[in-house]
Amino acid sequence: MTKKNRMMTGLICAAAAMALITGCGNSTSTGTAAKTDSAQAADGAYDMAYVVSVEDEWLGLLKDEVEKAAEKKGVNMEVLYSGDDTLKLIDCVEAAKSSGKDAVLINLTAAEEAKACIEAAGDDMKVIFVNREPDDPGLLNENVAAVGSDERTSGRFQGEYLAEYFKGIGKTDVSYVLLRGTDGLVHTTLRSEGVISAMEEAGLKLEKKAFVEADYDRDTAKHEMDTILPGLDFDCIIANNDAMAIGAILAMEDAGLDAGSVPIVGIDATEDAKEEIRSGKMAMTVFQSASGQAEGSVQAAINLIEGKDLAQDTGCEVSADNPYTLYFPFVPVTAENVDKF
Repeated sequence: MTKKNRMMTGLICAAAAMALITGCGNSTSTGTAAKTDSAQAADGAYDMAYVVSVEDEWLGLLKDEVEKAAEKKGVNMEVLYSGDDTLKLIDCVEAAKSSGKDAVLINLTAAEEAKACIEAAGDDMKVIFVNREPDDPGLLNENVAAVGSDERTSGRFQGEYLAEYFKGIGKTDVSYVLLRGTDGLVHTTLRSEGVISAMEEAGLKLEKKAFVEADYDRDTAKHEMDTILPGLDFDCIIANNDAMAIGAILAMEDAGLDAGSVPIVGIDATEDAKEEIRSGKMAMTVFQSASGQAEGSVQAAINLIEGKDLAQDTGCEVSADNPYTLYFPFVPVTAENVDKF
């Protein structure tokens, strides 16, 4: 190869790497100063990337907590943004690999993207799926793990609360509005199934009055509720997250309805949701620890890199169904205990 050809090849490779980084959006970095290969053994720092699918109210908090956990543990963490786009998500994983990251933490846009992410990461970079699990648990192994919370319990906590509430007022025929999150995500399905199963198992006879897909978004939930509220009669509103629950509250208020007249339940225990519980407009939520999942994810990545037990020092429990899945527990939050969170 001539000197000119070698130069052209180098320029092409550099351009390709830059295209990957540009394709996956803007990035931010935190942690200790960037290290060279020879410095890793000396200072113990690892280079990681966290790929953010979208920054909604809770996922934005999770991103902040991942950065805090990385700094606390002496990890160099670069945050990459996929903009809720599948192709950009894969670009981000490839960019992390090209820049020599030791591990990549991924918040999936859709559960079925997990296999492509693992393939993009290659054999040398560890993979941690954060908060959103793959659709196929069989993809997880000694190089690929998942850290989140057991979504089978989050919806059940909602259902158990509602069952106790309605039985307490002597009502067993219950109509509901369900605000669902993004279709294709495992936790959307599990949260929705969990709440309905818990209510039915408690002996309630349910009638679905409305089924709304609002993508875990407050404004979308409000818009959809604005449309269906006129003339709609229901006993409760079930939301897959707090942002959608608050969207429903805003819609009821705009329609001149008392949001506290029916129980409205969510998941996440965001600051706004806790304030709505204190005001009596929202009945309950389920605490999902952003800091717990963040610290668990960063530590799990370190453990994979160092060949340690996956759960060591993560504060998480190992799933009974898969040894490569870690869970930080959900906790129900009502007016009785809201000030503890």
